Amino acid sequence: MKKGLKNLLILGLIGVIVGAGVVYYVFNKPHRNVEKETPAFIMTANELFNEYNANEEAGNLKFGDQVIQVSGPIVDISNEGGEISLVLSDEMEAVNCALDSMMIVNNKSLVEGLAIGDTITLKGKCDGFDMIMGVVLTRCFIIE
Repeated sequence: MKKGLKNLLILGLIGVIVGAGVVYYVFNKPHRNVEKETPAFIMTANELFNEYNANEEAGNLKFGDQVIQVSGPIVDISNEGGEISLVLSDEMEAVNCALDSMMIVNNKSLVEGLAIGDTITLKGKCDGFDMIMGVVLTRCFIIE
């Protein structure tokens, strides 16, 4: 009986150590660097929107959580509490790009120089399609 209890305690201790290791790994793994990551797709904002509009589920499978580089004209700029979002292409068929906060801080003059009508190239992580906002890209960086 004592041998069974000893084995059970050893297994429990191993389980606690493995669990602690997994928790440590998950909370300390490096963050994804969208700025340095090579884009999986390079396209215009219109092309990206049209692919999602044709089949949202297929678009999510193809582009979801991928880094995508898009280019197009700026049709709207919003700045809410220092968080800047750009809408590319067309207000009704849009690609909404939320700029990365560190990119805004490090490139303040570039960001302040943006104007409606400018053609721009951005790279960001695709978060999918929203009926109101269109295709949503987050953590976007301006490609000069």
